[in-house]
Amino acid sequence: MRLFHVPGSRSTRVLWTLEEIGRPYDLTTLTRDERKGEEHRRRHPLGKVPAFEFDDGQVLFESAAICLQLADQNPEAELVPPLGSAERARVYQWTVFAIAELEKVAFPWNRARRSNEDETEAAEKFAPVGEAVRAALTGPWIAGDDFTVADILIVSILRNTVELGLLEPGDPVSAYVERGLARPAQLRADAASTKSA
Repeated sequence: MRLFHVPGSRSTRVLWTLEEIGRPYDLTTLTRDERKGEEHRRRHPLGKVPAFEFDDGQVLFESAAICLQLADQNPEAELVPPLGSAERARVYQWTVFAIAELEKVAFPWNRARRSNEDETEAAEKFAPVGEAVRAALTGPWIAGDDFTVADILIVSILRNTVELGLLEPGDPVSAYVERGLARPAQLRADAASTKSA
C-alpha cells in the first residue's frame, strides 16, 4: 500500500486511517512539480493528494473514499460497523456530511482568521453546521460510542478551527476534536507526516 501525500493536506486523513489500521504502508511525499506531472495525474486527474495505491494495484483518490475502502478491507480495525447496519448508515452520513457540509464552511473561516480578514460571514455560515455536529455528540464520537472513519474526517477538518481558537471555550466540539487528536494512531500519523516533510 502506498499513500501519495503532502503534509498538512487532506492526505493526512488517510495517513491517520492507516495508523489506526496498523498495517505496513509506504509514504511518498510529493513536491508541487511532482503533483502536476503526468505520472501523478494518472493517479489523480487534478494533480492533488491524496492518491492511494492498494496492494492489488487499484488506485483511488478522494480522502473519504480511500478511508472507507481501507476500513472495509481491514474490518479488525473496527473503523466501520457491519454492512447494512443502522450504525454503518450513520457513519456514511457523517462521512459525507464532513466533506459536503463541514469542510466548505470550516476552511473559509480558518483562512479568514489566518489572513486577519473579517470573519463575520464565515462564522455565520459555520454556525448551523457546527451546531449539527454539537447536537450529534451524545456519546464520545460522532456516530455513538465507537470511533469510526467519520471521526477521522470530522476531526481532521475541524483541527485548525480548534487550534486557531475559533470555537468558544468549553465547546463540546473542541473537546471532541481534542479527544480525536490525542489518539495514539493520530499522534503516529503526525509524526510520520513530519518525518516525511
